[in-house]
Amino acid sequence: SLAKAATDPVRAEVESMRDGPEKTKALDFMSGSKNIGLLERGLLFAFIAAGQPEAAALVLAAKSLARVPTNDHGKHASEYFLIGTLASVIASLAMGMAARSAVGLPVL
Repeated sequence: SLAKAATDPVRAEVESMRDGPEKTKALDFMSGSKNIGLLERGLLFAFIAAGQPEAAALVLAAKSLARVPTNDHGKHASEYFLIGTLASVIASLAMGMAARSAVGLPVL
Protein backbone atom coordinates (compact mmCIF):
# COMPACT_ATOMS: atom_id res chain seq x y z
CA SER A 1 0.00 0.00 0.00
CA LEU A 2 2.84 2.40 0.82
CA ALA A 3 4.56 1.87 -2.53
CA LYS A 4 1.29 2.26 -4.43
CA ALA A 5 0.37 5.43 -2.55
CA ALA A 6 3.84 6.86 -3.12
CA THR A 7 3.87 6.13 -6.86
CA ASP A 8 0.24 6.95 -7.69
CA PRO A 9 0.93 10.68 -8.29
CA VAL A 10 3.60 9.89 -10.89
CA ARG A 11 1.36 7.32 -12.59
CA ALA A 12 -1.52 9.82 -12.65
CA GLU A 13 0.75 12.44 -14.20
CA VAL A 14 1.84 10.00 -16.91
CA GLU A 15 -1.72 8.90 -17.62
CA SER A 16 -2.79 12.52 -18.03
CA MET A 17 -0.10 13.16 -20.66
CA ARG A 18 -0.99 13.40 -24.33
CA ASP A 19 -0.58 10.17 -26.25
CA GLY A 20 2.87 9.89 -27.69
CA PRO A 21 6.15 8.02 -27.45
CA GLU A 22 7.10 9.49 -24.04
CA LYS A 23 3.83 8.37 -22.48
CA THR A 24 4.03 4.94 -24.13
CA LYS A 25 7.60 4.33 -22.97
CA ALA A 26 6.82 5.40 -19.39
CA LEU A 27 3.70 3.23 -19.23
CA ASP A 28 5.60 0.27 -20.69
CA PHE A 29 8.26 0.65 -18.00
CA MET A 30 5.64 0.90 -15.25
CA SER A 31 3.63 -2.09 -16.47
CA GLY A 32 5.80 -4.75 -14.80
CA SER A 33 6.38 -2.81 -11.62
CA LYS A 34 3.66 -4.36 -9.48
CA ASN A 35 5.00 -7.92 -9.65
CA ILE A 36 8.61 -6.80 -9.41
CA GLY A 37 7.75 -4.64 -6.38
CA LEU A 38 5.99 -7.53 -4.62
CA LEU A 39 8.98 -9.79 -5.18
CA GLU A 40 11.38 -7.06 -4.08
CA ARG A 41 9.47 -6.37 -0.85
CA GLY A 42 9.17 -10.09 -0.09
CA LEU A 43 12.89 -10.69 -0.52
CA LEU A 44 13.85 -7.57 1.43
CA PHE A 45 11.51 -8.54 4.27
CA ALA A 46 12.81 -12.12 4.36
CA PHE A 47 16.46 -11.07 4.44
CA ILE A 48 15.91 -8.36 7.06
CA ALA A 49 13.81 -10.70 9.24
CA ALA A 50 16.55 -13.34 8.91
CA GLY A 51 19.17 -10.81 10.05
CA GLN A 52 20.88 -10.63 6.67
CA PRO A 53 20.86 -6.94 5.66
CA GLU A 54 23.80 -7.59 3.32
CA ALA A 55 21.63 -9.95 1.27
CA ALA A 56 18.90 -7.29 1.19
CA ALA A 57 21.45 -4.85 -0.22
CA LEU A 58 22.28 -7.36 -2.96
CA VAL A 59 18.59 -7.53 -3.91
CA LEU A 60 18.56 -3.75 -4.37
CA ALA A 61 21.78 -3.82 -6.36
CA ALA A 62 20.47 -6.57 -8.64
CA LYS A 63 17.19 -4.73 -9.18
CA SER A 64 19.02 -1.52 -10.00
CA LEU A 65 21.22 -3.22 -12.56
CA ALA A 66 18.37 -5.11 -14.19
CA ARG A 67 15.55 -2.60 -14.04
CA VAL A 68 16.95 0.94 -13.85
CA PRO A 69 15.22 3.21 -16.37
CA THR A 70 17.23 4.81 -19.14
CA ASN A 71 16.84 8.18 -20.81
CA ASP A 72 14.66 6.40 -23.37
CA HIS A 73 12.03 5.76 -20.69
CA GLY A 74 11.77 9.45 -19.73
CA LYS A 75 11.90 11.31 -16.44
CA HIS A 76 8.58 9.95 -15.20
CA ALA A 77 9.85 6.37 -15.31
CA SER A 78 12.92 7.39 -13.31
CA GLU A 79 10.79 9.14 -10.68
CA TYR A 80 8.46 6.15 -10.51
CA PHE A 81 11.40 3.75 -10.11
CA LEU A 82 13.11 5.77 -7.37
CA ILE A 83 9.96 6.53 -5.40
CA GLY A 84 8.73 2.93 -5.64
CA THR A 85 12.09 1.48 -4.63
CA LEU A 86 12.43 3.80 -1.63
CA ALA A 87 8.87 3.07 -0.49
CA SER A 88 9.53 -0.67 -0.83
CA VAL A 89 12.71 -0.41 1.23
CA ILE A 90 10.99 1.60 3.96
CA ALA A 91 8.04 -0.82 4.18
CA SER A 92 10.29 -3.90 4.12
CA LEU A 93 12.64 -2.53 6.75
CA ALA A 94 9.80 -1.57 9.06
CA MET A 95 8.07 -4.94 8.75
CA GLY A 96 11.29 -6.96 8.97
CA MET A 97 12.45 -5.06 12.04
CA ALA A 98 8.99 -5.42 13.63
CA ALA A 99 9.06 -9.17 12.98
CA ARG A 100 12.49 -9.50 14.58
CA SER A 101 11.38 -7.46 17.56
CA ALA A 102 8.19 -9.54 17.94
CA VAL A 103 10.21 -12.73 18.39
CA GLY A 104 12.69 -11.13 20.77
CA LEU A 105 15.61 -10.64 18.38
CA PRO A 106 17.56 -7.40 18.01
CA VAL A 107 15.97 -5.32 15.26
CA LEU A 108 19.17 -5.33 13.18
